[in-house]
Amino acid sequence: MDDDALAREQARRLREALERAVIGSHRLWLRYLGLGGREGELEVEAYLHECLVLPARQRDLLAWAANTLLDPRVHPRVPSIRDLVPPESGGRGPAEG
Repeated sequence: MDDDALAREQARRLREALERAVIGSHRLWLRYLGLGGREGELEVEAYLHECLVLPARQRDLLAWAANTLLDPRVHPRVPSIRDLVPPESGGRGPAEG
């Protein structure tokens, strides 16, 4: 799976998790910033709607931020790149940015 396909899959799963949990993108963005995220709110919103591909590191930070907001007893975890990359590829995602 190439990086664009990974980005689309991550964005789709993140968006679905936020919708199920009724968590707004602004709340996600604030948590993401607190974890060291560097993208603006508009860029995150565009990523969630699959209009923009963010660097792999930023996508994983967004997944981490969402996972800290989700109740694990009710909502499935949002995957990181390592969760989506098949083991035969060495378990490494695309270069971080």
